[in-house]
Amino acid sequence: MDSNLPLPDLQSEPARLPLRVGGVGLVKIRVPYAGVHVGDGVSLVQRPILTVYVDLPRSQRGIHASRSYESVFKVVGQLSSSRQRLEDLCARVAEDLLLKHEYSSSSSCELRGEVFRISKTPTSRVEAYEPIPVWAYASAERVDGRIRTRRGLGVSVSGITACPCAQQTVKTIAEWERNSMISDENIVGTHMQRTVASVRLLLVDGESVDLLELADLVKGCMSAPSYEVLKRIDEGRVVLKALSNPLFVEDVARLIAATVSQRFSGLDDKTRVLVRVRSIESIHSYDLEARLTATIGEIRESLRDRV
Repeated sequence: MDSNLPLPDLQSEPARLPLRVGGVGLVKIRVPYAGVHVGDGVSLVQRPILTVYVDLPRSQRGIHASRSYESVFKVVGQLSSSRQRLEDLCARVAEDLLLKHEYSSSSSCELRGEVFRISKTPTSRVEAYEPIPVWAYASAERVDGRIRTRRGLGVSVSGITACPCAQQTVKTIAEWERNSMISDENIVGTHMQRTVASVRLLLVDGESVDLLELADLVKGCMSAPSYEVLKRIDEGRVVLKALSNPLFVEDVARLIAATVSQRFSGLDDKTRVLVRVRSIESIHSYDLEARLTATIGEIRESLRDRV
């Protein structure tokens, strides 16, 4: 077919109903890889998936979807092997979306993927690949003839939580049945579960944090970390660590938020923290989840009030 053949542009027709659509986009665009600046090096994000949106004015019938894919292909191709932060890659996509969709006033780009690193077990020091799910986001909007962006990033980490309530209950029952006290030095059993904690930071312009440092921070807020491989001695150490540090999911959510505000002291007070902690329960038929959302400033103020 002749590429110069004039074809109808139905998307540019007037909308049949004059209502603005807040977001129209391409969901789960798969690209080969993306480079991410982690510390002093570049790691590859495996199986990255991008989702992009633009808004549609009340006067226009539809978006030109191919333009959205072209923005992703262009930016990822240019930046995939460079020392580029994921949130900056998303910002470049969001900006290019507005350049290509001249009728849109806002856009967004979300990226999900995994970074792999080699971790070691606590005692035997056996090595294994550790996958870390990562998230990056950027939104863009036209303001006074310019494009303004907002960035975000986050990680998701698996660990272990031990229930403090069941532990104290077991201790109380055991003491009553034995008619003797169990000292605090004795480790008392409780139910444990795999717990997945996610933290996302909606950043102020120019800010960023190291994704692997953020992942280690979250992992340290659990009763104990989880591992891809464990020798028997490692398994025993992990269980003992969890039992000696029992935590509710509420404890973990608060600890993550507080530690983020303290560890990353350079973050602006307006930076928003979103924490989600889900316990995959072992003795219940349901899961338990805690969510916490606050700005860095609100967290810091609450911690000062505690003193």
